[in-house]
Amino acid sequence: METIVKNKHAEAHALIDGFLQRHKDRHGIYLNDLYKYLGADFVYGQTKTRKALVGILLEEQHGRCCYCMRRIEGLPSEEMSIEHVIVNHPIDANDYNQYLGRNSQLDSSDIISSSDFIARQVPPPPYPHAVAYENMLMSCAGHCHIGLKTSFTCNNHRGHRFIDPLPLMANINREVKYQKNGFVYWINETNTANPTVEVLGLNYEVLKLIRRIWYKLSSKGLKVDDCDRQKLIYEVLGDLLDENEDDAVIQTLFLFANNAWYWKLLQQFDYFNDSSKFE
Repeated sequence: METIVKNKHAEAHALIDGFLQRHKDRHGIYLNDLYKYLGADFVYGQTKTRKALVGILLEEQHGRCCYCMRRIEGLPSEEMSIEHVIVNHPIDANDYNQYLGRNSQLDSSDIISSSDFIARQVPPPPYPHAVAYENMLMSCAGHCHIGLKTSFTCNNHRGHRFIDPLPLMANINREVKYQKNGFVYWINETNTANPTVEVLGLNYEVLKLIRRIWYKLSSKGLKVDDCDRQKLIYEVLGDLLDENEDDAVIQTLFLFANNAWYWKLLQQFDYFNDSSKFE
């Protein structure tokens, strides 16, 4: 995982300022659920506001999902979503405030709760968190199986559950650890009942296997592009058999050898094509 530096404030704020002004001009007041209206905001002859924000977010994330590091730039729109780190609809002030004071960029950003913003009806800044650039990241849709639109990981899997704002923490690239068997954990996790990594589904079996494959291939110096993919997968298979891996993992491994969709999925995780990322 990498720290996402939010440094496109002027560009993003200009988009959101325009949206908020058009919204208020049309309705007379700021309505609840501003994010819903953001998706429908269209300026004749120009890009929709939400689409333009997606471009900004993907650029600063180098085209990757903020959580699992899947390469999502260029994927169909249904394969990615805007993630609100502070959930779009917090239950109350405590639900909102629990995201602050955790040594992330949220602590210094100019966002406030949507309830306060709607009640005050004043122009930003500060910005309502539901449409605040500082509170937005790009996530994959969490689809890990061909033909299944179930979200096994990341934003859609998280839903409205609390997480620590990991991608907005300065040293997260050194604090999130990947093991050679594909397991991932955060060294500063204190919530044993509801760990952020587990809420995000980052130890889902397919993701663990993908990271494990990349570790084994990169440690052997094997190249994934323009290769005999079955030969590469069989290199991994030999190691898994030596490690007495169970049949379910072996059968899933064959999907990457024999199915083009799974092979493409593997390639989208080339962030892990570096054995030094594993401990």
